[in-house]
Amino acid sequence: MVMNTEKKLFLLFTAIMTLFAVAIMINAALNFRNYSYNSAIDKAHMAAELIRDGLTAHMVNGMMDKRAAFLEMMSEGDSVKSLWIVRSESVVKQFGKGFKSEMPKDEIDKEVLKSGKEIDKFYEDFENATLRVTIPYTASSYGKIDCLQCHDAKEGEVLGAVSLEFDVREIRREGIWTLVKIAIITLVFIFLSLLIIKHFTAPYIIFFKKLEKSLMRAKHGDFSMKVRTQIKAKDVEAVAQRYNELIEKFNKTVGKIEKKLAIFLKGSTGYCEDPLEQATHTIDMLSDIHRFKNTIELDSDAHQVLTRLASVIENIVSPQRLLIFEVEADKGTRKVVYNSGIDLPCTQESMERADICRAYRTKKSVFSDLYPQLCPGFQGGYKYYYCIPFDITSTYSVVIMMLSNDKEKVNLYKREETVLMYYLENSKPVIESKILMQKLKERSVRDGLTGLYNRKFLEEVIDKINKQADRKTSKYAVMMLDIDSFKMINDTYGHDIGDSFIKLLVECINHEIRSSDIAARYGGEEFVVLLHEASYEGALRVAEKIRTMFAKIPISIGDKNVTSTVSIGISLYPENTASLREAIKFADIALYKAKRGGRNRVVLFGEEVEKSEEKEANSYLFEDNAPE
Repeated sequence: MVMNTEKKLFLLFTAIMTLFAVAIMINAALNFRNYSYNSAIDKAHMAAELIRDGLTAHMVNGMMDKRAAFLEMMSEGDSVKSLWIVRSESVVKQFGKGFKSEMPKDEIDKEVLKSGKEIDKFYEDFENATLRVTIPYTASSYGKIDCLQCHDAKEGEVLGAVSLEFDVREIRREGIWTLVKIAIITLVFIFLSLLIIKHFTAPYIIFFKKLEKSLMRAKHGDFSMKVRTQIKAKDVEAVAQRYNELIEKFNKTVGKIEKKLAIFLKGSTGYCEDPLEQATHTIDMLSDIHRFKNTIELDSDAHQVLTRLASVIENIVSPQRLLIFEVEADKGTRKVVYNSGIDLPCTQESMERADICRAYRTKKSVFSDLYPQLCPGFQGGYKYYYCIPFDITSTYSVVIMMLSNDKEKVNLYKREETVLMYYLENSKPVIESKILMQKLKERSVRDGLTGLYNRKFLEEVIDKINKQADRKTSKYAVMMLDIDSFKMINDTYGHDIGDSFIKLLVECINHEIRSSDIAARYGGEEFVVLLHEASYEGALRVAEKIRTMFAKIPISIGDKNVTSTVSIGISLYPENTASLREAIKFADIALYKAKRGGRNRVVLFGEEVEKSEEKEANSYLFEDNAPE
C-alpha cells in the first residue's frame, strides 16, 4: 500500500530526529565512558606516585619490612579493588625476592616489567566493571628522587611495577542513568518538534491534497475544481492562483479541441478517459493519417494504395496473416490484391461468387468466435478470422481478412477496428479517384464498340512489348484479321448490321485467345492479335478456329440469316523480323495475300509472298481503304 505525503513526512522527520537522538546518546555514552576511564587512570597514576614515594621513604628510613601495612592502607582507598607491586629481576638480585605477593602475577605484569610501558585493561560483564592499570617504575637520577643512589641499576631500567584494579560499577551506573535522562529529554524534544512540524506542515499537506484531487478530476475531464489555500505565503498563493488560471484555460479549451478533432475522425476514438491523452492520441492519429493520405495520393493505382494500406494494418495490429480482397459488384467476383501468405483461406467458389462472402454480403464485420462456421466461404487453415468490409464505390468494395490462431490476437483486431476504419475512410476518395482514372485510361485505350484495345494503345505499348520480349527472349505470333466484303455489308444492310458482324468477330477472337494474348481493333473491320509464345502451328490453329466459328454464326436480318467470312494473315516475331512493328506489317502483307487469294482463308507470311504483292500491299498498309 502506497503511503500518502503526510505519513511519509511524519516518518521522515521521526527517522531524522531518532537518528539525531541516537547520535547524541552514542556520543554522550562514549564521552562519559572516556571521561570515567581517563579519570580512573589519572587516579591510578596518582596512587602509583604515592606508593613510589611511600616505598622510597620506607627504604630510606630502613622500614621496608613495614611496607605491607602501607600497601594495605593504600589499597583501602576509594574504589580501589586491589593493589600489588612486583619487583624486577635487577631488584630481586640486589635486595632479594621480597614478599610472595611481590612476584609477577600474570602476563601483564611480566610484559610491563619487560617493556617498561603502562598497560590499561578494562573488564566488564553484566554485573561487574573493573579497570586494571599496571604502571612501571623506572630508575632515574633526575627528579625529586635519585633512584640510582640505592639501586644498582642503569638510567631508565625498570625496577618494578604497581598494579591497581578499580571497581567502576558505580561510574557505569551513573553513566547509564545519565544516558536515560538524555534519552527522555531527547524524546520529549522529538515529540514537541513533531507537533510543531505537523502544525506548520498541515496547511501544505492540505494544499497538496486539494491539488491532487483537482488533478485527478482533471484527468477524467472535470476541470471545474479550483484550489484554495490558507497558507499566507506569497509563493504558495501564487502557485494556487496560476494553477487555477491554468485549469480554467483547460476547462475552456481541451473539451473543444477534443470535439473538433473528433469531427475529423467522425466520432470519438474511445481510446482513454484522460482528455489530454485522448487529444494527443487523436492528433497523432490525424498526423499519421495525413501522412498516409499524402503518400497514397502519389501512388500509381488502387492496388498500390491497398498494398500500402496493408503495411499500415500490419504496423497497427501485426496480424498473423493478412489478406485484402477487391470485390466488383457488377461482376460479382472477388480477387486477392494483397496476401501475406501463400495459400487462400477461402474456397474457390467464394472467389468466383462474391455473395458467398458473409462480410461483403452483410456489410458488417465478421468474427469467427461468434460461430465456428459463420462464413461458408472460409475453408480453414487458421482457428480464427476477422473480416472487415468496406465500400469504395457502388460497384467496388474491399474486404480485409485478418487471421490468427490466438484468440487474444483477434480481440486486438476487434479493438483496433475503429482505427483501421479511419484509414479506410481516408483511403476511400483516393482509391475512388484511382479507379476513376483507371477507367478513364481504359476508355482512352479501348474501343467503344468492341471493348478491345484500340490502335492508340497498340502504338503506345508496342515498343514496351518489344523490349520485354528482347529481355525475356519471348516470341509472338501476330495475326491481322479483316472481315471480307465489309463495305458491301454496310452498303446493303446498314452500319448497325456491320457493327453486329464486328462484335461477332470480337466474340470469336475472345473465345479462342488467352488472357496473356493482346487483341486490338486496328481500324474499321480490321483487328490485330498478338499471341504470346505461339508457334506457326499454334497460331494457325487459333486462326482457323476463329475463321471457322465466324463463318458459321449468322446475323439475323429481318426474316433471314446472313453470314460473313474473315481473312487472316500471320507473321512470327522474331522469326520473320527483329521488330514487332515490322511483324505487324508482315502480317498485313499476309492478309493482303489472303484477300487476293479469294478471301475466307489464313495465310502465313513467308518466302512465298511475292515481291510484287509485298510492294502493292505496302501502299495500303495502315490505310482504311485496303482491298476487301
